[in-house]
Amino acid sequence: MPRLVTPPEDPAERDPASAAGGLLSPKRRAVPPALRVRRATRSVVSIPRAARQSLRWDFLAGACSGAYMGLAFPFFTRIARGDLHASETAIALLAAAPFLGNLCSPLWARQMEGRSKMPFVQGAWITARSLLLLTPLAFAAWPFIAIVGGLQFVGTIAAPAYTSLMRDIYPDRARGRLMGYVRVVAQILTFLATLTAGRLLDHGVSYRFLFPVAGLFGIAAALAFRQVRALAPSALPVGEKLSTRQFALDTLTILRDNEPYRWFAFSVFTYGFGNLLVTPLYGLYQVDVLHISNTQIANLANFASLWSIVGFVFWGWLMDRIGAPRTVLFSIVCIASIALVYFSTHAVNGLFFASALSGFGFAGIELSYLAAILAYAETGRAAQYQSLHSLLLGVRGILAPLVGIPLMKALGYQNAFLIGFALMAVGGGMQYLATGKARRAASATTF
Repeated sequence: MPRLVTPPEDPAERDPASAAGGLLSPKRRAVPPALRVRRATRSVVSIPRAARQSLRWDFLAGACSGAYMGLAFPFFTRIARGDLHASETAIALLAAAPFLGNLCSPLWARQMEGRSKMPFVQGAWITARSLLLLTPLAFAAWPFIAIVGGLQFVGTIAAPAYTSLMRDIYPDRARGRLMGYVRVVAQILTFLATLTAGRLLDHGVSYRFLFPVAGLFGIAAALAFRQVRALAPSALPVGEKLSTRQFALDTLTILRDNEPYRWFAFSVFTYGFGNLLVTPLYGLYQVDVLHISNTQIANLANFASLWSIVGFVFWGWLMDRIGAPRTVLFSIVCIASIALVYFSTHAVNGLFFASALSGFGFAGIELSYLAAILAYAETGRAAQYQSLHSLLLGVRGILAPLVGIPLMKALGYQNAFLIGFALMAVGGGMQYLATGKARRAASATTF
């Protein structure tokens, strides 16, 4: 069974299980608040110069990405359903589109094996975000679905390469916090962009003008991210390069050989299936039952962004203390609770609690998924682990929305929300059992 302890970056580092470097952090003695502040300040200042320079460019890329996301993404379902009268099937396909790309992740990872990862990130991001420049041509539902779905499909190509780059750019001991800071900047810009876009759309400005502007911000983010640099060149694989079939089979053997990761993958799959079962239903419920406006969508999205800012700071700090897999567990609890809010609310104002849970919880998911994969992955296999994670995400992402829509038609919204919650609770329970085993194993090796 592969070990999950990554050697510390610094010989003086005594906590190899922290952040993305291991499953669980050992218990620590209480530290006075003033000393914690001094240590936090030193930890940012003391990171390598290359990482600090990359952080500056990552901040700029995050700001542009936040504007790109905020100007467009919260309104895709509202415009498709409310303005262009897309069918339930079209909405389900829109929800499944990014996961079609995830199914191809082992192929993307195979193509980038032994090569520089940055060109794959650049190519995918620029191509995907350029598709928003075509939205002036989308006067009907299906062209709109095709453009937005294509954007999300192509964007998934970058995932394995991006994960590998994150390991190379930031040191293990500070990765969670630094990534959290970047996402705080992104969420601030998302908040401002969504606030502006929702009101512009409700005052007659067309998405055919607004979405190309979002695309330009997205392209600018990709160009800024191009300037980040690895702390040290990644070692190229030694030996004969595997064929695509051999690479795919070797990727699948991770589930057989790495038991802790297998537990993680199956728990995330179960939770994720329940979440993706109800995610398209949230948008339909807002439009069909609550008759939500663009401004109200913007208000909900902005409330979520505010909680995301809090979440990225909190989860980054927590993850560096207790490890990524346990952070995943607490994040799952937040996301599962959203379904209960939708089950019980019958007014738009009731969704603000769901928005808070969404912003706070998905901040934890975004940080901890990536860091957990890096924790489980052996050196040189981060992209391969990410491709397997994305493959499983693709399977559930395609199946769950296509199950959720018929389920809603047969049983109604409320019952569908309860079923989604039950699946997420089962996934959370599996993650609790997995982290419990890891805690006992860590205690056994400590004494």
